[in-house]
Amino acid sequence: MLFTSLLSLSLAASAVSAYSIPPALQTFYNGVKNGGCKSYLKNRSNLNDGQGHSGFGFCTDTPGALYVSGPGELADMDIDCDGARNCGSGDFQPQTSFDDILQSKGYGINNLDASKHTFVVLGTCDVPVDRISGGPIEPLSVIAIVCNNQLHYGVYGDTNGCDDNNFTGEASLSLGQICFPNEGLNGDNGHTGHDVLYLAFTGTEAVPGPNGANWKTSDPKVFEASIKALGDKMIAKVLGGSTPGPTTTSPTPSPTGSCSWTGHCSGEF
Repeated sequence: MLFTSLLSLSLAASAVSAYSIPPALQTFYNGVKNGGCKSYLKNRSNLNDGQGHSGFGFCTDTPGALYVSGPGELADMDIDCDGARNCGSGDFQPQTSFDDILQSKGYGINNLDASKHTFVVLGTCDVPVDRISGGPIEPLSVIAIVCNNQLHYGVYGDTNGCDDNNFTGEASLSLGQICFPNEGLNGDNGHTGHDVLYLAFTGTEAVPGPNGANWKTSDPKVFEASIKALGDKMIAKVLGGSTPGPTTTSPTPSPTGSCSWTGHCSGEF
């Protein structure tokens, strides 16, 4: 009985609803939230946020990473329903972009499900994120998401088609509902504030692979918990630090004076 109780507590702890933001990531978030981007992927900073606002793009200022940036702000969170059948209305497709990998590489599932897997939509028809000179954002790689003053993890799970007007800032239904549980997010209702950081990491090291995540779970919190260790590792590699902590750190000025904070603009892809 004691063992069962401890096991239950352990499982519950592993599937928490949010994680504290490591100081290095909080510093980075504080800087990029209002600092703007110096270098956009393919020099495109005229992408759309899905709400009729342009001026967004994929920022390549930070070596080893990529994030959505707008004019003095970050991304919103529109809702992707692909793979899910309980998304309300909205635009639904039964498949996701990397089904061929899931089906042929032993992942044990045929496609991602927006109601079960926390995933982010990256790239557009004109601006793919798999063609970055410093190393591509690999399909199904881990992504750190800062939303609602908390840290979450997802994977790069879908791309925008050529009929979507180069939209940015889209995430799966489950990720949206975990991030903003009180906003009633669904296929017809997204988070409109431009305060979400989607931080993707370049290279194969960021890919959990078939055995590095609980792909078969139907609980998005369990899925998120299964990729947390890899997400923590990638944050530490790119931004420094290793342990989640308080979120009171303020931006650190760059010693060169050429950029607003440490880790930003120190190199380009």
